[in-house]
Amino acid sequence: MLGEVERRYRTVLDAPDNDDNLKELQKIGEKIIDLQTSDSAAVIRQKKILMLLEKGYDVSQISQRIGITKRHVQRILKENNLTPKPNFVYKITNKNGTALMFSNTLRSIFNYFGLKSHSSNKQKVNELRKKGLYIQTAKDKYCWHDIPNAALYYLDSKWYMKF
Repeated sequence: MLGEVERRYRTVLDAPDNDDNLKELQKIGEKIIDLQTSDSAAVIRQKKILMLLEKGYDVSQISQRIGITKRHVQRILKENNLTPKPNFVYKITNKNGTALMFSNTLRSIFNYFGLKSHSSNKQKVNELRKKGLYIQTAKDKYCWHDIPNAALYYLDSKWYMKF
């Protein structure tokens, strides 16, 4: 097609707008641009997803930030053989508000401090307060990016420190 246009008019620039071959070349060019744009948008979106995942955002947060469904985020994670970092329900702070520990269970927190198992949770919370420690519950969940370096977190029945 391009050869035909150039043979007739010496260059594409000299071809009249109503030339059928030129019209067909323009359609092909538009399709190529559309494909390149959609591919790069998908690649950019995937990179954003992976970057947010690395920062510790969970699937819900990633889908809200990028404006796609949770299912789409999960599919991309599965394709890349990745899993989100853990989330937590409880945060332990000192009286200055510095985050010290994160966990999904009160029991793990109470056990860490050696609090008696026969006491009620309310009594255990009061004992922690006497030591200057406070338990906060997340509205949604505390995500990996919420955990400062050197804080402890409880995962798979063990305590770890984030570096």
